[in-house]
Formats: sequence, structure tokens, C-alpha cells
Amino acid sequence: MLEILTSVIGPVVIVVAIGAVLGHRLELDSKTLSKLAYWILGPAFMFDGLATADLDGGTVAGLVAAAALSFVAAGVAGGALSSVLGNGRENIAADIVSSTYGNVGNAGIAVCVFALGDSVRASAIIVMVVVNTLGVVLGVALATSRTLSIWAAVRTGITTPLTLGALLAVPVNYFSVDLPDWFERPVGLIAGALIPVMLLTLGLQLRAVDLARPEPGVFAAAPAKLVVAPVAAFFVARSLDLPDTDAGVVLMQASMPPAVFTMLVALEHDLAPKRVTSALVTLTGLSLFTVPFAVLVAR
Repeated sequence: MLEILTSVIGPVVIVVAIGAVLGHRLELDSKTLSKLAYWILGPAFMFDGLATADLDGGTVAGLVAAAALSFVAAGVAGGALSSVLGNGRENIAADIVSSTYGNVGNAGIAVCVFALGDSVRASAIIVMVVVNTLGVVLGVALATSRTLSIWAAVRTGITTPLTLGALLAVPVNYFSVDLPDWFERPVGLIAGALIPVMLLTLGLQLRAVDLARPEPGVFAAAPAKLVVAPVAAFFVARSLDLPDTDAGVVLMQASMPPAVFTMLVALEHDLAPKRVTSALVTLTGLSLFTVPFAVLVAR
């Protein structure tokens, strides 16, 4: 367990800590970094990750199904718990976003690769694309449904930069399009900047949240995201007879705390941003105790 904490979780925590300590001293603006990630780095990362993934159709289908079903299970649990706790529509929507949209990109892929080796990178990217796409569509749809019809809200979610980055990559991957260097290399460079920028942004946000007094949203999001999601992922992956390494990837990705993108979506669309950020930071702290168990099972 100590080895998991030092070699798998440790590197991620160090980068977040750098953002928390040095970001404040350098007076870095988290909103500027968030917009950079949301509009430029994120779409490039989605496109680059999916366009170059090398997996057979059956494996991709299994990974997509397992990731989507665990996503739905966490969302249902988070929404139900939030409703039982007597929250209004906006707070329920915020809690659903925090319960479903896991940190499968910067932290998730890193944890999977550190735990199982570089050979699982493609599988981790497929799960990332599924969760990121569903998370962005759901988050933006829930945020904008307060002022738009449900179909208009879904359409808004589908046309976000992150989702478009993933959708544009599908035909490139399917038809094995050979992208020219003048296009592929800049996209790869931009995509590579996302993980450190997102982790540093999370560190900056740590200073803006009262860790001693978290928002009530954590009481719905914590059990849904850190317990229901990985348990559902474990059983779904086994029922689909995924290879052990792929099942491990699905489990570890599902065990991740809320993604920094939950905060970006909440800030960009004014969906209870303080509540979502509080859940993000609190669950990230709690995940230091839960993710190692997922890694242990996955191995």
C-alpha cells in the first residue's frame, strides 16, 4: 500500500501541491488557466487521445459500455441522495455532476499507467473520452436546462469544445487517417500541456475552499463517486468479461474523484460553482484513502 501511495498517487499530489503553494505566490489566475484548459488544451487532448488510440472494436465496445454504465450508476445514486437530503434543482444538478464526472484524464490516466504500465494507456484514454464526453454533455445540459429546453441544453453540451474534440477524432481513428505533421505535432504539444495545467489549477483552487467546512454537496457526491461508481465498474467489467488489465483500468478510472472540469463547467455556466468546487476538493482529499484500495484490487 505504501508503494502505491508513493509511486502512483504521490506524483499527482506533488504537482497539485506546487499549484497550491507557488501559484498563490506568483499570483496566478485560476480563471485564466481554466479558460485555457476548457477552450484550447482540453479539446486538443480529447482529439489527440482518441485519434491515436489503438484498440480493437470489441475491446473498445466493452470499455465504452463499462465506463458508461458505471457513470450512470453514480449519477442515479448521487441524484437520489441529493434529493433525499432535500436539495433544490440546481444543487441536485451540481451534485450529479460531482458524482459522475471523474478525474479520468490528468489523474486517472497517470494512476492507471503508474499502476499497470504504459500498455494500458490506450484503454485508459478510451474510458477518459467516454467519461469526459458524457460528463461535459451532462454538466452543460444540467447547467443550461434552467434557461433552455432539455433538447437545447443537450445540444449545447454536445457542441462544447471538449465534446467536439472527441467527435472529430472518431472518423480519424476509424478510417486510420494519416494526419500531416504540421497538424498532428502542434495538437500533440498543446494536448500535452493539459495534465500539468489542470493539476496546477486544482492546486490553486485548494486555497479558495474552506476544507474545514465543506459544502453540503459532499454528502451526496462522496458515497456516489467514491463507492457506488467503482463498485458498479467492478461488477460491470466482470460481467462483460473484459481482460483483467482493462477491467482494472475501468475500476481505477471509476474510483477517481471529481474532475477539475466539473469546476470549469460550473464556473463557465454558473452551476453552483462553490458547491461543485467544494465537492471537487473534498473528494480529492478523501480519494487519497479510497483510490489505493482500487489500485490494489486492479493489480
